[in-house]
Amino acid sequence: SAQIARQRRKLLAPAVSTTPASGPTSAMALRIGCRRLADKVPDVFVQFGLEQQFRFISHPGVMTVSKLLEMRHMVRMRATFTQENIEKMKAFDPELARKAQVAYDNKLPVNFQQLELIDEALPRLVDEKKQLAEARAATMKLPVGGPYELPKNLDTSAVRPVPGQKDILGTPLETMEAFYPGETAKLLDGPAKVAQATIPAPSGEKK
Repeated sequence: SAQIARQRRKLLAPAVSTTPASGPTSAMALRIGCRRLADKVPDVFVQFGLEQQFRFISHPGVMTVSKLLEMRHMVRMRATFTQENIEKMKAFDPELARKAQVAYDNKLPVNFQQLELIDEALPRLVDEKKQLAEARAATMKLPVGGPYELPKNLDTSAVRPVPGQKDILGTPLETMEAFYPGETAKLLDGPAKVAQATIPAPSGEKK
């Protein structure tokens, strides 16, 4: 009937607010929005692993850092030696202790594979440390809410490993090529296959 049709149109019609945009409703929405911006970031439910899954609840920042640490092609664990560590190393490997002393004297956190080549890689590692410090300082200056873009003139030429790099510096292949010249050529394709020839042999060894 006509009455049923009118009621159906009323139910399906979009709700129209009669309050002006600059009225109380707009001000109330603005207050609620500002209050939400000041709220603490809520924890999130995180799951890691495929076959052996484990789950936990944590801050989204913790989840992001944890995920980055799992990306071995982007992040490598590094040791920061103390003098006490080095003295204990001298008892079983004096040469390794000497190389650790080089890292300690230059205040360099170093991966144990790179520690084997620290005499040759020292200039790059020192430059890398300076560039990373500048990158961290630039990151801390980024405005809250973005845009999250680092300065285009930021120099990261000595930082390794990095996504898209054209060499094997700072990767496990660097150590492999230094001790077993030519072996990486069997594994690599493209520009990296040519770059491996530039890796110097460790001190006292011939390539």
